Amino acid sequence: MASARTNNRNGFTLVELIVVLMILVGLAAVLIPAVTDMVSRTNSSTSSSNISEVSNSIQRYETQFLSYPNDLDGLVTDLAGTDLGSLSAGLTTATADITLTAPTRAPLTAAGISSIGVHTVGDSTFDPATPTALTDTTVLKGLTAAAQVAIGIETTGSLGKYVVFGIGAVADLNGKTNIDAPVYFPENGTLNPRAVYGRFIAVFQITDGTDPLARAKFITVITPTGEGLSTGLSNYFEIVSNQ
Repeated sequence: MASARTNNRNGFTLVELIVVLMILVGLAAVLIPAVTDMVSRTNSSTSSSNISEVSNSIQRYETQFLSYPNDLDGLVTDLAGTDLGSLSAGLTTATADITLTAPTRAPLTAAGISSIGVHTVGDSTFDPATPTALTDTTVLKGLTAAAQVAIGIETTGSLGKYVVFGIGAVADLNGKTNIDAPVYFPENGTLNPRAVYGRFIAVFQITDGTDPLARAKFITVITPTGEGLSTGLSNYFEIVSNQ
């Protein structure tokens, strides 16, 4: 009889299973938001750190070589300006086509930027671009007026004032002031750098809003989602304040 009673106790009762499930649900309610916040914090802090590091490497390059790095990614698939298909939705919204002219190409040439890396259709983060000389009709990507305001470099903004380039695998600064082109740490799987262009983006000023500058001027670095340093820091501290 004792053996039979022991056999009857093998396994969990329904009440015990319900208790275990309630404990697991409670743990999930605590852990899932914590893991989500951890990913968001990592994304924000890593992006902010990389923005600062890439900005410093460009500035060190300019100081050491008296020019800016050449062969930065042009974010287009041809010189006529077909967008690189793997650009994020955020970067696509933050940029617009800017067609160079002889006067607006001159500031870039004076600053040492005479060619850009051009990708082929279907290329993403890890596909090297082909260095291609700039011409007076090359189409580049430039910040929209709204994006200039959003990242904090202008109060009203003016299209055509700034052009943007990706810090890609063939950029001159790699192996000099930069070990290698850093990759953006995405917050979610939809921004996987194997499918979405994930290099950081350098912003250069080529006009004062009306007239071309004598020499292009490095302004800042933004993420491949179109966000600047201030946005990343703001997101980080917002997440921390909600803990």
